[in-house]
Amino acid sequence: MTLFDDYVLAEPWWLLLLLAVPLLILLGYREGSRSWIIYPTLRVLGTLGRRPEDRAFRLAPLILPFMLIPAIIAMARPQEAKSRSSRTASGIDIMIALDVSYSMSTADFYDSTARMRRPERRIEAAKKIINEFIKRRPDDRIGIVSFAARPYTAAPITLDHQILELTLRDIALVNSRTESGTAIGSAIMAAGERLENLKRDDEEAKQKEGKPKSKIVVLVTDGASNSGQLSPSEAAGIVADLEIKIYPVAIGTPQGRLNGLATGQEFDTETLKKIAEITKGDFYRALDYTGLREAFKSIDELEKTEVKRNTWIVRKELYPYFIAPSLFLIFGFLVFSAFNPPPMP
Repeated sequence: MTLFDDYVLAEPWWLLLLLAVPLLILLGYREGSRSWIIYPTLRVLGTLGRRPEDRAFRLAPLILPFMLIPAIIAMARPQEAKSRSSRTASGIDIMIALDVSYSMSTADFYDSTARMRRPERRIEAAKKIINEFIKRRPDDRIGIVSFAARPYTAAPITLDHQILELTLRDIALVNSRTESGTAIGSAIMAAGERLENLKRDDEEAKQKEGKPKSKIVVLVTDGASNSGQLSPSEAAGIVADLEIKIYPVAIGTPQGRLNGLATGQEFDTETLKKIAEITKGDFYRALDYTGLREAFKSIDELEKTEVKRNTWIVRKELYPYFIAPSLFLIFGFLVFSAFNPPPMP
């Protein structure tokens, strides 16, 4: 981008008159051409005051044509053109339900793109990919619920994604001695309740835009539901009535080891698939970073945010800045010439 990118000429063909400037200079210095710069009606003023001089008229064939240059540029109508745009986004309300049970500390996640020598813990891999997902959806309201034996609201639904990033970084695993278990049903209900609280806003959006916002829950877990008063299927049925989709993401490898002991495949694949089926979502299985990224990428593509952009150009006329100095210089030259007339023949 250069300094003149925002400037245009509305009628550039007027610049062809600049070709006449050298011709006028040439004609002005030709013998017998002085008569075109003499103003008989003003010569009488030269008899008043000091002795007449010929200084102005010696330079007139050069000065006067150059005074026309700003006027010619003004006729080409220079303009400052700046683009303006408006952006209207119809976002999606998203709750991320993240399993923080002790089994999520299992280190069995490799990232082939980063050439990892040591595997990372499941929770760290999940937090990293969730953060990438949040950054790709700047127009969506997103909240986070963490859960183990019971759910906690880590971050309410918000458009301030910087807060989400800080919250996600500070989410920690629960202590297995004080709170063991995985309450998937309770986590689904907690996430659904947060989304249902936005119902009033959705009604207003429906009246203005003709349709309500979509609501989804992304459930990330590595365990089977073994806690809580509500089963995952029952919770899924309730949120399905609220038109909320659930995308379960099962994370971890069957060979994962925690404190030297094999964890095995703890999650209940059939239950997670049933949750997705009831709520018209999709089930994903993530064995490593690649699988986890593909899962969130797929969700990203399925749940699109509608964005409308309107762009217009504001033009500011700049010709007064050129024609004014041209007229001022010509008038000044005429005044100077009137008080400094050439010698009488």
